[in-house]
Amino acid sequence: MGAADGRKFTTILSIDGGGVRGIIPATMLAFLESKLQKLDGKDARIADYFDYIAGTSTGGLVTAMITTPNEKKQPLFEAHELKKFYFDESPYIFPQEPTKTARIIPEWLETWAGWVGQKVEKVAEILSWVEKETLHPKYEGYDLRDRIRKIVGKTRLHETITNVIIPSYDIKFLQPVVFSTSEAKRDELEDVLLADVCIGTTAAPYYLPSHHFTHTPSKGLPREFNLIDGGVAANNPTLLAIIESAKEMSPNKNVAHCLKNIDSSKLLVLSLGTGSSKRDEKLEVDENEPWGIFQWFVGPKDTTPLLDVLTTATEDMVDIYMSAFFNVSGYNDNYLRIQDDSLKYTEAVLDDSRKENLEHLEKIGNQLLEKPFSALNLETGLLEPINNTFKYKDALAQFAKKLSDEKRGRQTSSSR
Repeated sequence: MGAADGRKFTTILSIDGGGVRGIIPATMLAFLESKLQKLDGKDARIADYFDYIAGTSTGGLVTAMITTPNEKKQPLFEAHELKKFYFDESPYIFPQEPTKTARIIPEWLETWAGWVGQKVEKVAEILSWVEKETLHPKYEGYDLRDRIRKIVGKTRLHETITNVIIPSYDIKFLQPVVFSTSEAKRDELEDVLLADVCIGTTAAPYYLPSHHFTHTPSKGLPREFNLIDGGVAANNPTLLAIIESAKEMSPNKNVAHCLKNIDSSKLLVLSLGTGSSKRDEKLEVDENEPWGIFQWFVGPKDTTPLLDVLTTATEDMVDIYMSAFFNVSGYNDNYLRIQDDSLKYTEAVLDDSRKENLEHLEKIGNQLLEKPFSALNLETGLLEPINNTFKYKDALAQFAKKLSDEKRGRQTSSSR
């Protein structure tokens, strides 16, 4: 990949995890695609401009939606359709009514309660709640799995329109698993169904069940996967995508030898967050009331403090690394991170599928476009405005121009 094929940059898109907060990056992608269509025509699609698209959890699902080919070999979804997907499907994926889970304890307790009276009925009610909340995922996950399979069908990883990178985590081996189109093209053992990849990367602990499947290649032994949400390993997959792109330029495709090929001057990276509540001070340490397991998993208004802390930490560490890497090298204009760290703690809940909440998240996304372009302060970890007159929508429009110029350069070179 170089001057011979007209490439000035390797282009990378990365999308964080965050459940229904995926509406926020979906808003960014719709804006970006509209700018690309103004530059290059109505048929322009996000996947046409990125060499690599990485996504974790809800970001992995978005990645699949914009890179899975239809019968015309075009992306199944235009970017402006992504928000509609969240509005239409989130109430089924995260139903706000209690999940109907098969329960054994309440059945015999209900009979017993008829014998011994009202007090035991209360015990049965409590035990039923305990079983529902502690012995089963919050949601059954059937609707999510059905919708994923309907969307991507029998598409395999090697068939995506552009290279995708989607992380998950194998709980049997306690090891991250990174699914990529590049690896799938090289090794049939890696060429799993895209539906299985999406179900695995979205299997958030506590919220959804883990995903087990077996992939059997035409030659060789089958491989088993026991997957949970990719956010456990890399909720912000930007660094994974950069390493994957460098690995492709390494003669032996080996990670150990690819790091020397990472050249910030030849990367054009767009990283989209799903919003965080870093500025909200809901999680305060009280030395007189230390938290136990219940408080870590059941926070205010159905929040999950432990999971929120872990996923936000991985997001921020990657952003810190990327910001430092591009700043030190002098090519900070080649890296654009769009994130909103001012959400209220209850706004950052990943499973609030109520219409009013989804509309509120859409509003947050639209407001983010109008906010001043900000960069990470490496000392405080907070986003700070760079220029109050230069907004995120201006940064995205500028990025769209770079993508368009890159694509035109490649087309010119290939036509010679």
